[in-house]
Amino acid sequence: MGGLPYEHLQAIRDRGDWEGWLAFFLRGIDETSVQATETARRILVLREEHRGLITAELGRAAGNGHRVLESLYQRPIVSATEVQSLLGTTYAGANQIVARLERLGVLREITGHARHRRFRYEAYVQLFTDDEPAGAAA
Repeated sequence: MGGLPYEHLQAIRDRGDWEGWLAFFLRGIDETSVQATETARRILVLREEHRGLITAELGRAAGNGHRVLESLYQRPIVSATEVQSLLGTTYAGANQIVARLERLGVLREITGHARHRRFRYEAYVQLFTDDEPAGAAA
């Protein structure tokens, strides 16, 4: 029994069909929880993939790379100035970490500007918009 929410609500008014409404509502909860579980699984896979990449490719800068990566799960769009503040480093040092994360495909520049650039954790953002996110193993 499909239907739109307002159809189920109207059925309550017309026929007292509380069971139909509850079945519809519980089906929605079930589908949402399955989707949330799958998204959480994909986040964990992506996180481990990028942690491994940073560890393997950034050498001594891996610690700072990991700090930036972890912050991206709360704020997936950053600037070099924000990375500077996060790491407590110079602007040049922050810009270098951002550039290295961009070369690794972790970050993607989204402004198209030479100054005041912003970078997005594209693979993470795609987890919430695409059926098959880029950069995440199944």
